[in-house]
Amino acid sequence: MRLLYLTDRLSHRGGAPHHLLDVIAAMSSHHSVTVAAASKDADVELPSGVNFRRIAGLRSLTKSMNGLSELLGDADLVHLQNVMNPQAISKATAGPCVATIQDHRTFCPGPGKTLPSGDPCAQAMNDGDCSRCLPDPTQRQSMLNLTQARHDALLGARRLIVLSNYMARELARVGATNSTVIPPPVPIGPPKTQPGHGFLLAGRLVHHKAPQWAHTAWKNAGLNHPLRVAGLGPGSTDLEGAEALGWLRRDELRQEMAKARALIFPARWQEPFGIAGAEALAMGTPVVVMPSGGTDDWARKGTIAVDSIERMTEALTDLAHRPEAALKLGAEGTQWVAERFSPDRVHRALDEVYASVA
Repeated sequence: MRLLYLTDRLSHRGGAPHHLLDVIAAMSSHHSVTVAAASKDADVELPSGVNFRRIAGLRSLTKSMNGLSELLGDADLVHLQNVMNPQAISKATAGPCVATIQDHRTFCPGPGKTLPSGDPCAQAMNDGDCSRCLPDPTQRQSMLNLTQARHDALLGARRLIVLSNYMARELARVGATNSTVIPPPVPIGPPKTQPGHGFLLAGRLVHHKAPQWAHTAWKNAGLNHPLRVAGLGPGSTDLEGAEALGWLRRDELRQEMAKARALIFPARWQEPFGIAGAEALAMGTPVVVMPSGGTDDWARKGTIAVDSIERMTEALTDLAHRPEAALKLGAEGTQWVAERFSPDRVHRALDEVYASVA
């Protein structure tokens, strides 16, 4: 099958780009694969035999998308992933197309289905309810229009793929009932034989990921365990005393996960999935998690659920003082992830969707 993957950017930074690169690598082993993106980071290497085309206007509402129509015409199936330009989406969905919805930008114009109070938003987008998160009328109307245009364009896809049951429910609220839950593939690491030392915070350091909550809990615990931070973002300036690792390549991040006593996974918003948590469990490392959105799909085993900074502090203290319990908890998480998110299982499910659509 001739597959065309369309994405805004090819990068190693973040769970969503890693997910796409995993899928491209797996599918290129038995399909003819072309990848088109508005940009590609210099350190991204695609598998041998994969064709790459840069479509400069893919992310722009004003620039032309030269070459896109030709690529679409040559493909048996188009797979959209993280394309937010309604015009590009409309072109792609005119033929056989599936689209992976990885975040809230097709059904929420605000901060990830999360109210200013921190409570989940249960309302479909509309001018009245969205005023709580977007008080400026001009900005609100602009974001509502853009989000609605994305949503309407994506309804043309033959099948929508989401990473969690939470995302499937949210899309159903807005009339998109043709979604299939296919989680990201999560490879299992070597068995962990030592409980690890130190705590890890990984991902984008932005407000809705709440890195300051993890830092506060760690500081309050006063433990002889360092806090290592793998990621970048505006929130990095408020993490005094933590060891800054910056963005790490996938293999480097997995090594950091394996040697940590636990991963800390706070969240202010409704996580679409939260792949860092599942990846830590795959390395045998337990996760202290604030459950939100799609984290429920992986945070069943190997995790400690907390609902406040105080509870997070208690969980870190407990794991620091009970190394064998931490090791056992991580092993339970590894088994859970292996049963549900193995790459073979995930890629087989994706192939089945492709065969049903093309």
